[in-house]
Amino acid sequence: MAALATVAKKVWSARRLLVLLFTPLALLPVVFALPPKEGRCLFVILLMAVYWCIEALPLSVTALLPIILFPFLGILPSNKVCAQYFLDTNFLFLSGLIMASAIEEWNLHRRIALKVLMLTGVQPARLILGMMVTTSFLSMWLSNTASTAMMLPIASAILKSLFGQEVHKDLSWESEEKAAAVRKNGLHAVPTEMQFIAGTEDKDCPEEAEAPMDLQANSKKEEEYRRNIWKGFLISIPYSASIGGTATLTGTAPNLILLGQLKSFFPQCDVVNFGSWFVFAFPLMLMFLLVGWLWISFLYGGITLRGWRKKKSDIRSDAENRARAMIQEEFQNLGPIKFAEQAVFILFCIFAILLFSRDPKFIPGWASLFTPGFISDAVTGVSIVTVLFFFPSQKPSLKWWFDFKAPNTETEPLLTWKKAQDTVPWNIILLLGGGFAMAKGCEESGLSAWIGGQLHPLEKVPPALAVLLITVVVAFFTEFASNTATIIIFLPVLAELAIRLRVHPLYLMIPGTVGCSYAFMLPVSTPPNSIAFASGHLLVKDMARTGLLMNVMGVLLLSLAMNTWAQTIFQLGTFPDWANIHLTNVTALPATLANDTFQTL
Repeated sequence: MAALATVAKKVWSARRLLVLLFTPLALLPVVFALPPKEGRCLFVILLMAVYWCIEALPLSVTALLPIILFPFLGILPSNKVCAQYFLDTNFLFLSGLIMASAIEEWNLHRRIALKVLMLTGVQPARLILGMMVTTSFLSMWLSNTASTAMMLPIASAILKSLFGQEVHKDLSWESEEKAAAVRKNGLHAVPTEMQFIAGTEDKDCPEEAEAPMDLQANSKKEEEYRRNIWKGFLISIPYSASIGGTATLTGTAPNLILLGQLKSFFPQCDVVNFGSWFVFAFPLMLMFLLVGWLWISFLYGGITLRGWRKKKSDIRSDAENRARAMIQEEFQNLGPIKFAEQAVFILFCIFAILLFSRDPKFIPGWASLFTPGFISDAVTGVSIVTVLFFFPSQKPSLKWWFDFKAPNTETEPLLTWKKAQDTVPWNIILLLGGGFAMAKGCEESGLSAWIGGQLHPLEKVPPALAVLLITVVVAFFTEFASNTATIIIFLPVLAELAIRLRVHPLYLMIPGTVGCSYAFMLPVSTPPNSIAFASGHLLVKDMARTGLLMNVMGVLLLSLAMNTWAQTIFQLGTFPDWANIHLTNVTALPATLANDTFQTL
């Protein structure tokens, strides 16, 4: 087996080298098929898309290609390209990552998770609900991958107590089977999608074989019930992480890419900010979380139409009592809440409230007190996380100031810069920058206008149908490619399609953005899915069966949201002035292009 693994790795390395060398040659005809500048820009975009989809290079390294290729090919000067890698949107995301590091540093996420589980109850369906609510809440502020890696050890300990196995006091990720690559003490320890795939393939456990459950069941039916509970727990965590990440701008990278590309294509657009996005996306998240919980509980959590009247067996009652005792014991082991935890929680609340209230659109925000256009969400986020680096982690004593004999020891802050350096995934910042550089190249090279010209046959598509089709296509594509790469590729096309349809650009761009987070069917779709699959208790067919209906429900709910409350929040029933400016200055479309389907909005 070791020899076969070595040969497989060598074959993969050779294939990767071939892809790196021959992909540019295969794409060369594109350069000559289009006008010179547009062709060169499309060549770079297609090259990056291929590299992203097959991960011929690390995602963040591929994101740096515009810095090399755009200046050499005469698409953009280097000062314009490099500036895209540190827009204010990047700093908003960076502030969220730093806040997540502080939360993780003081185990605040663990206290929140255990408290929620104590409140929801210990019946399997209720425990699944508690896990989903907690994971989705954490994922609103932390990365989806980190939220999943934090919650799976807690879920595993609860499952072991439910089934009478030994409950480990150390719930760190190192104690979990088949996932030693992920360490609970830092976001940097979360592997990429390809690392998870390679780690899973190197195991001796075949893909379609169940890992031994080692459960002493009295009957085949009871054993099947317990196996389903395992699957329900493990599958609910990555799904709720993906759903929760859509609720805030900082929850997942595609949301921020939408914000950055909006500023690139439509500089006058100011309707999307943290507050307006939250008002739109949070109700959608709650609805999807509810129907997702009902579906997962129906499949794995023991919810049936007859089950409500059934009396629980003594075995299940004992298991639930053990789980309740374990959760309470783990919560008590955390001890009284520390000063540092209180400080981080208060700063986190201030962080969220200030972002939400800066410019919520439906009422004047606090940013109206300052010079218009000067205060952005990035200013708010960086202002709050800066406090983490000097606010003391121990309760300060006034007596120390007047006691000259007291030792002059330096107080440790809530978060040290070394800890932030170690835990913040800086590669995501580069990935965001690559997307913004790509959008800038599309705009200034004229490629966006050329794409718009090729979309003429789609002008008669009803906008409501366009939303549905876009969400389906994006959700399917993102099952096989990185969410971030997917949205970077699709957003410029959707922006131009909206111009051609004469509909509000956000009416098409938002479904594309949210839809790329709805990747539920395959282990390779997202890193959270890969983490859960690496536990060994899930089969590919389990994820495919559960994820298919999750995708369908997500598409339908998103379509419902775009045609109801999103219309009011983003004024989607009008073609905005800032889109007209783009139409005049960039695409130069004739006036006769106006589409009657605009009236259907």
